[in-house]
Amino acid sequence: MSSLIDHSNEKKLLHTLFACFGFGIMAWIPRFPELKANLQLENGAFGSLVSTGGIGAFLGLLTVGHILHKFGAYKVTISSILLLFLSLTFLVRVQSSFLFLLLSISFGFGITAVHVCLNSHSFHLLERSKLNLITSTAGYWSAGSLSTSILSGLLVGRVALSTHIAILSLVLAVIMISIVQKLKPLLIEPNQNSEEDYTIKDIFTSFEIDWPVSLGMACVVYLEFALGDWGTIFTKERLDVSGGLSTAPFIVFSATMIVGRLLIHRLLERAAIDIWVRRAALLAGIGFGGCIIVATHLPADMKWWSYSLFISAFAIAGLGSSFLAPTFMSAANRRSKLPSAVVVGQFGVTNTVLTFAVKWVVAWTIQFTGSIALAMMIPTAMMLAAVFFSNSLNEDRARQN
Repeated sequence: MSSLIDHSNEKKLLHTLFACFGFGIMAWIPRFPELKANLQLENGAFGSLVSTGGIGAFLGLLTVGHILHKFGAYKVTISSILLLFLSLTFLVRVQSSFLFLLLSISFGFGITAVHVCLNSHSFHLLERSKLNLITSTAGYWSAGSLSTSILSGLLVGRVALSTHIAILSLVLAVIMISIVQKLKPLLIEPNQNSEEDYTIKDIFTSFEIDWPVSLGMACVVYLEFALGDWGTIFTKERLDVSGGLSTAPFIVFSATMIVGRLLIHRLLERAAIDIWVRRAALLAGIGFGGCIIVATHLPADMKWWSYSLFISAFAIAGLGSSFLAPTFMSAANRRSKLPSAVVVGQFGVTNTVLTFAVKWVVAWTIQFTGSIALAMMIPTAMMLAAVFFSNSLNEDRARQN
């Protein structure tokens, strides 16, 4: 069967998996108001409850790579997909906060498990074919994420939340599992060498932190998180525009990010990746920060000029940051001697801890100053600081070391 799937078809199947993955896990977010009403919770309690998915994500990042290495990608990927969509299906149905807590942790674990499985196979394909899909797969994930956000918004008030998620989960689970079945002969095999088995102790003792790459990743990825958390609120509160117009800047951000991720490979013929990372970080940092500073200092009667600058800021941020995070992830795998599945998990743990700390800094900056614009200068400065970590991406230098 493996002879029937060449690298080109394998690439297309992987892209489809990532698009389905993004389409599935982002579908419920535009419908959070319905979910909160279903649980009968206030904003603070609901936000705290939803954030518990991070517990499952942390546990998944710490363990799934080792589990995949021991039992093989096929069984772990199928199990992860089932766990992900079963958790999501029941998550939007329960009315008990305790059951929601358990399902949220399970859902967070499922997201991370699928993330590790799919990225591990991308690295596996890279090793066999020299095709680097880490950036393009991220682009397809973003395309799926953006598409489902638009669709979910259109379904609000027309289709019940539980019906929407149940049908979506069933369809996506069937599609993804059927694709994994086709890829089965090509997936990472279970480890047959008992001397290389990982114990619970090994999960912690083998943990490695590649500081140049980890810090670079934290610097480039947080702008995306910040705009996801505060972008719509920022636009609406600052300019007092309608709900539809306030979401437009983030949609533009997502669209330009997709374009950048899908087209970066064409630029690599002109210069090395570390050079493009430096240029892109400067573009995103200076372009976003500059537009926001000007927009927030324009007089009130120039509201629509400010809005245009907001759109421009988000577009530049999306284009400039588009391929940076996948590039640092590729570097982490290249620089480590551990299996790719383990690297994806450990790298994710480090990045999760670092970005969680920055999220708190930004949130409390907004709390104490009352200015989202001022707080947005933090991810802007981080993006510019990523330039200092770009040397870790130079493949020739990495091989010499």
